[in-house]
Amino acid sequence: MKALNVLLAVLVSAAIAFGVFEGGLRLLGFGPPAINTEFDDELGWRARPDHSIERSSSEFDLTLTTDALGLRDDFANADAVAKAEGVHRVLFLGDSFVNGYTVAREDLFVDRLEAAYAAEGRSIEIVNAGVQGYSTDQQLLWLRRHGAALAPDLVVVFPYENDIWWNASGRYVEEPKPLLGDDGTPITGHELVAPPARTLWGKTATANLARLFRGAPTIEVDGTAVPVEMTSRLIATPEAALSAERRTAGLLAAMAAEAEGVGARFVVCPIPSRAHVEAGDGADERVDPARPHRVLTAAATSLDAGAIDLAGPLRVAHEAGTEAYYRHDFHLNPAGNGVVAAALYDAFDANSLVPALEDPTRAAPPVGGGGAAGGLPRWPLWYLGLTLLLGTLYSRTYTEEATASAYVRVALLLAVVFATAIGVSALVGSLAPTTGRIVLVGLVIALLTFVAYKLGDRVGTILELLTAFALRGHWYLMPLLSVLLTVGSLLVVAASSPLVAPFIYTLF
Repeated sequence: MKALNVLLAVLVSAAIAFGVFEGGLRLLGFGPPAINTEFDDELGWRARPDHSIERSSSEFDLTLTTDALGLRDDFANADAVAKAEGVHRVLFLGDSFVNGYTVAREDLFVDRLEAAYAAEGRSIEIVNAGVQGYSTDQQLLWLRRHGAALAPDLVVVFPYENDIWWNASGRYVEEPKPLLGDDGTPITGHELVAPPARTLWGKTATANLARLFRGAPTIEVDGTAVPVEMTSRLIATPEAALSAERRTAGLLAAMAAEAEGVGARFVVCPIPSRAHVEAGDGADERVDPARPHRVLTAAATSLDAGAIDLAGPLRVAHEAGTEAYYRHDFHLNPAGNGVVAAALYDAFDANSLVPALEDPTRAAPPVGGGGAAGGLPRWPLWYLGLTLLLGTLYSRTYTEEATASAYVRVALLLAVVFATAIGVSALVGSLAPTTGRIVLVGLVIALLTFVAYKLGDRVGTILELLTAFALRGHWYLMPLLSVLLTVGSLLVVAASSPLVAPFIYTLF
């Protein structure tokens, strides 16, 4: 019986340690990302219909909602896809740029453009068929599946540079995806098998941290590991990337034929990378960031399909001081989406891709701009609320002290805490996501090291106490003991160090 109790004590202790570690990782932003996709035996994956997830980072915070078709659009059900009489329907195909994975719908170029047409009274409907992670082959298959029902008048595909590599791969990182030949036909023998469901372990922040350390897939080029998605930027382009480029051109040709088959015109609109738009900002001499864009544009031109240039307008905006991309995330920010919407508006009219405005003298509504203004920061409300709450508790606990003095003390204490937290957040936010997380983890480790240093010989005493309780089989006391030892240790450190005392006392 004692052996069983000892085992339970060890297991409870391990569970407490894992819980603390897991909770700490989630607080530091290492929690597993929300998923709104599901397996599809033809496409690899598709967005779940009528589903919402929250997406946030230091640069954006939004709710991503899909409609009955799994699109970021407004189809109430499958019957709603029928095109209304007199409507000119434009179908946008693409990946996370078209889906708007990092911006609210009112900031996304798809919805901005449609809203501008509606303001002019033009019956032009834009269907957003962008799905995160899709490459050209998946977009082609999606068009084959849904094109006839949607009956678009114009099909616009928005390829991005990483589409090129994945068009020649049967997997997207860890996810199975279709593999098509250069003519757009499925390669025999490549069957898609649903990946196993995420286990409880796979849903933990600890497992997500392990995945992040594995990093992006790379190939070796001249002794250097290069991310596979970047191989088309190399001036000395490896054969694997050249083969993927030829396949991409073939897939675009197949997509053009598919669009023609449903009675639609076809246009290619390559989305340039930030490195391309901001070329010259520390570019590597072995790399040409504009090369993938040229490859995609040349493929479109060879089809006699229109190729709309977005690199020019985005570069003009950049030179004028507009930040069109997020600094850390590689997607377009709201201002960049505004630039793209304005460029598409002009290009569609200039090339007669959409019905002309009936009254050409009527002023066009604004399409571009910087997007919706950000909301007010939340920390002042938290600061005020905590000051009132903690000040009230303090004044009622220490009744001999003047009420005003109690609130002032609490306000000053919280000011130190908030100033430090905001400063650390600004530091981490100014760095790339991976670097910022490493810095944040480093700061936490430094703080824990400082706490251990201040505890000194007491650390040994704490370990001896935990070991004694475990060996005696007092497993039911382990949670209480852990809490008491943690609180006691923090109070000891607070009493010995004015530097960290404000943060520790705020906890209480």
